[in-house]
Amino acid sequence: MKHRFIAVLAALAMLGGTVGLASAADDGVYRLGEVVVSGQESGVEAIGTTHKVTAEEIEKRGARTLDEAINLLPGVSVRVGGDGTPRIDIRGLRTRHIKLLLNGTPFNSTYDGQFDPSLISVENIAEVSVTTGGGSELYGSGGNAGVINIITKKGGQGFNGSAGVELGEVDASLLRATAGYGTEKYDFFVSGSIYDRDAFRMSNHFSEEKYEDGDDRENSDRERQTLFFNVGYQPTDATLLGVTFSAINGERGKPPVVYDNKEDDFAKSVKYEREDDADEFNVQVAASHDFAGPLSVKGWVYYNSLDLEENGYDDDTYSSQTKSKSYSYDSETEISGANLQLRYDLERFGAVTVGGMFEDNQWEVDGYEVGKSKTTLVDEKEDFQLYSASMEYVVSPVDKLGVVLGAGAHWQDRDGKDEDDYSYLIGLTYNLREGTRLKTSHTRKVRFPTLKNLYDPEDGNPELEAEITRSYEAGVEQQIPAKTLLSVTGFYIETEDFIEKVDPDPLVRNYDEYEFYGVEVAAENRYFDRLFLRASYSYLKSEDKSDDADRDELQNRPEHKITLESTYNLPWGMTAYGSALYVTDNYYYSRTTPMEQAKLSDYVVVDFKLNKSAANGAIDLYLGVDNMFDEDYEQSYGFPLAGRTFYGGATWKF
Repeated sequence: MKHRFIAVLAALAMLGGTVGLASAADDGVYRLGEVVVSGQESGVEAIGTTHKVTAEEIEKRGARTLDEAINLLPGVSVRVGGDGTPRIDIRGLRTRHIKLLLNGTPFNSTYDGQFDPSLISVENIAEVSVTTGGGSELYGSGGNAGVINIITKKGGQGFNGSAGVELGEVDASLLRATAGYGTEKYDFFVSGSIYDRDAFRMSNHFSEEKYEDGDDRENSDRERQTLFFNVGYQPTDATLLGVTFSAINGERGKPPVVYDNKEDDFAKSVKYEREDDADEFNVQVAASHDFAGPLSVKGWVYYNSLDLEENGYDDDTYSSQTKSKSYSYDSETEISGANLQLRYDLERFGAVTVGGMFEDNQWEVDGYEVGKSKTTLVDEKEDFQLYSASMEYVVSPVDKLGVVLGAGAHWQDRDGKDEDDYSYLIGLTYNLREGTRLKTSHTRKVRFPTLKNLYDPEDGNPELEAEITRSYEAGVEQQIPAKTLLSVTGFYIETEDFIEKVDPDPLVRNYDEYEFYGVEVAAENRYFDRLFLRASYSYLKSEDKSDDADRDELQNRPEHKITLESTYNLPWGMTAYGSALYVTDNYYYSRTTPMEQAKLSDYVVVDFKLNKSAANGAIDLYLGVDNMFDEDYEQSYGFPLAGRTFYGGATWKF
C-alpha cells in the first residue's frame, strides 16, 4: 500500500504545482519553492506568528549567515554551545524541533534532526520566513517549534548581479558574487561565496582559564565555500517549472570548554574535536500548474546529502588519535522525497488544499573509536521512512473573519518498530476595525525520534516514542499613532514524551511533560522618513512537569530577551544601522547528583554598521563592528563567545 502511495506521489509531483503561481511575479523571488503561499490575509500565516526577514534587511544588518539574519526576532534564541555550532531555539524548543526548508526542501540532518545555520550564507536569500507555533499542516510531521523557510532569489528581467569583498580581524575574509538573467519565459540565478577565518577574537575582559588563555579562541577557525543556482521556465501562462541546486563545503574547529571539570561540577569534559570536512549537496525539481477551473497542483521531488568527516584528538595539538575517547568518523546522511499539493478553490466557500509527502532518510558511518584497552571499528547503517497526508481548509465565512482548519496523519517506518500519529490545526483571525487584527490558534504536532535518538552507540534508545506538542497562541496586531505597529502575542506549549538526555542519565529518554509559556511584544516605528525603529521583548518560562522532576527551569532557556534596532539615512548617501541584544536569566545545571542550579551572567551585545553609497548607487562601501562594547559573555556554560570585532567591505551591483 505504501509503495503504491510513493509511486503515485512521485509521479504526480513531477507534474505538479500550486495555487497562485500560474503567473510568475517578476519580483526577484523564487516563489515556486513556497510550501504555503505567503501574503494571504486570511490564510494560515495570519492566524499564527510569522516573521519575515528580507534581503534588504539582511544587507543592512551585515548578516553573513542564517543565524545572524534571524537572531533578533522575538521568540528566537540563537545559542552557541559545546560543538561551536549556533543552535536556533524557538520558544524553548530546540533546533531539532524546527523544520528548516530551502525552497521547500528539508535541510535538517537525517542523523540528529539538527542543522548548522552558519553553513547557510545569505547572498542567495530573497526572504526568510520564520513561523512559530508549528504552522501549516502542509509542512508534514516535525516542526513542533516552527518552520524556517528560506526563499531564494531568481533572475529578473535582463542581466543583473553583484560582487563583493569583506575583510575582518584575525585574517577573516569573505568573497561573494551573484548573477541573474531573465526573459518572459526563462530566468536564471547563480551565486557563490568563499569565507575563511583563522579564529575569532576573545573579549579583552576574559580572564585566563585552564583550557583558554584569551586573545584568539582556541580551535575556532572556519572555512566555507558555497555555490547555488536555480533555473525557471514558464512554457505557458498556467505552468511553471524550476530546478534548484546548491552545494556547500567547509571545515571548522570546535572550541573546547574553558573550565576544568575536575574542579567544576558544572563544566563538561574537555574535548579536542574538529569537523575536518563537510560537504552538503541539494537538488530539487519543482513544478506548478493552474488548470482551466478551480483546481491547481504543485509538487517537488528532492534529494539532499551531507557528508561529514569528524575527528576527536588526544590533545590541543590536534595531530594524534591514540588515547582513550579519541575517534574518527566518516558519516553520510541522505534525504530524498516528494511532496504534492492539490488545491481546490471553492470561491466564497473558501479553498481546500490536500497534500501528500514521502521522505526516505538514510544514515551510515564508518571509522574507529579508541578505548582504554582497544580500538573499535565503527560501521553502522540505519534508515527510516516518513509518510504524511494532510488537509487544510481556509475560509472567510463572514466579513473580517478568517478561519483555518487542518489535519494530518503521519507514519514512521523504522527497524523493529512502526509508529503513527496525527496532527491538527485550528485558527481564527478577525479584523476588529481598521488597524486592529485579533488572532488565535491551537495546534497539535508530532515529531518522531531521529536516528541518533534511536541508535547512537553511547546514549541511543530504540524504545523511544514520538514527541507530542500542543501549542496555544493568541495575539493582537494594532496600528497606533505616529506610524507605529504594535503586536502582542501570548503562548502556552505543553509537550508529552519530550526526547532529551539529562545528565547523569546514560540514555536519551521520553520525559513525561515539559511546559513553556510566555509573551512576545514587538513594535515598529516609521514616523520619520529617514529613521526606522524596531524593538521587541520576549518572556519565556519553562518547567519540567514530569512526576520525577528534580529541577524547575529547564536548562539554557533564557527567560528575558530584549532587542532594539535602528536604521537612519544620513546625508551624502550614508546609512547607519545599530542593534542591541539583552539576554537575562539563563539557567544551567550540574553534571552530578544531587543536581544543582546556577545562572549565566546577563549580557548586552551591541552591533553597529555604517554604509556609504557611491557611483550613483552601484557601489556600496561599509564599515562595521560586532560586539562594540567588547562584552565577555557565554550562551552555554564554559563556551565564551567573540569579543569586539571590526570588519569592512565593498559591494558592486550591476
